[in-house]
Amino acid sequence: MNQDIPTIDSLLAEGFPSFSPELRDDIAGNAQIMHIAEGDVLVDINQFIKYVPLLISGKIKIIREDEAGHELFLYFLNPGEVCAISLVCSVNESISKIRALAMEDSVLVAFPLKFMDEWMQRHKTWYHFVLDTYHTRFEDVLQTLDDIAFHNLDERLVSYLRKTSKAFDSSILHISHQDIALELNSSREVISRLLKKLEQRGRLKVGRGKIELISLD
Repeated sequence: MNQDIPTIDSLLAEGFPSFSPELRDDIAGNAQIMHIAEGDVLVDINQFIKYVPLLISGKIKIIREDEAGHELFLYFLNPGEVCAISLVCSVNESISKIRALAMEDSVLVAFPLKFMDEWMQRHKTWYHFVLDTYHTRFEDVLQTLDDIAFHNLDERLVSYLRKTSKAFDSSILHISHQDIALELNSSREVISRLLKKLEQRGRLKVGRGKIELISLD
């Protein structure tokens, strides 16, 4: 573990610049580096969460699933962020209600949940980081609820494509119609039809295994 401390500290200094040196020291002395391959599940539904994962590089997708297996996309986890659900679960040691799926090869620094409360009291930078994370993710979830409650599926599809484009910083999305349908709780046929209409309006271009966004403003 000791030989990893300088590496962890440098990763934290670059990826989480708001952390104080004292907080970085505490994390580095109790954390490990995790490498997650694209397509692997970081945390699954009904799994006990044992650590807090700080994302250094890569992309993690957070998904909710009902008992029938219907999925709902919640948000993307980007470098410099932590999953708010893992923070919530740490409070009462409950099981995960979400699935965290790696969309790219990802690197994380993870530390045991038992340090959450202690560091909230000892480190102001950790305290403020956690509060900011709760606020950001609350807004994300509210947006998802608003999309479902107040917008038609075609509007939700446009919103989803915008979020995905922003998350990957690319106008070309390598995603299947079936994947989109699962995350919007729809069918592939309906999603394909809506994408075709958007293409006819010149707002995007559908290719084999990819979607090129042209104008979704």
